[in-house]
Amino acid sequence: MALVGTAVVLLLVGPLLVIGAVGLLVLAAAIFSGSPRRLRETFECPVTGKVVTAEFLVPEGAKHPAEVASCTTFPNRARIACKKDCRRFADVRWGLSRAVFPRWALTANGTVTWRTPAERPAA
Repeated sequence: MALVGTAVVLLLVGPLLVIGAVGLLVLAAAIFSGSPRRLRETFECPVTGKVVTAEFLVPEGAKHPAEVASCTTFPNRARIACKKDCRRFADVRWGLSRAVFPRWALTANGTVTWRTPAERPAA
């Protein structure tokens, strides 16, 4: 009977231990990979004055992005022809993922982003 009890416990707990170990390995690989992470920001371009969405490459521990991977200002988003002054303004700190919150919300008076609060309609 003890053998059956041990087999049941192994069948129930074993897969959870394997899943946890694999999860820790994947997390360690992501943290210590050394490859730059990608960061997407929507902001007002310091050169054109338009609201753009740019994707930056950020090395681990850097205060500012090392490179601009793509930008909506240019027709070919991967071919950026400016001096890339926007790298100074990109917020590269770790924090709560913006994917948790809706990025764009449609309202009666236009579009509201996560950066600008919605205006309350007059009651």
